[in-house]
Amino acid sequence: MKTEEYNLKQEIKEEVANALRNGIDNEGCAVFRVMRKEHYSPKGKAIILNNDFYEKIIYKCNLCRACGDGLCASFQKARRVLVLKDKEMNANKEMIDNLKRTGNIYGIQE
Repeated sequence: MKTEEYNLKQEIKEEVANALRNGIDNEGCAVFRVMRKEHYSPKGKAIILNNDFYEKIIYKCNLCRACGDGLCASFQKARRVLVLKDKEMNANKEMIDNLKRTGNIYGIQE
């Protein structure tokens, strides 16, 4: 495991533990309001992160910060961990490739 990955995981654990201790408002989360399943809620995602299952749900968050800055930062860090492990979404890889190649995320030549 790379040092950056290890450090990110430690930071995530601390932030998630703090959020779980202090309580998490699920109703502010737009994804949870639509899906109405606990694993899509900020609390559900925090529990999943706390158990090191980053791949399971972390891209099911729109990073709106309704759950709080600390927990949102954890979701962003979890995405970084997945990128370091080369497990990012194919759509993200495609956008990055398009951006490098054409200067925009759609791959449109101007």
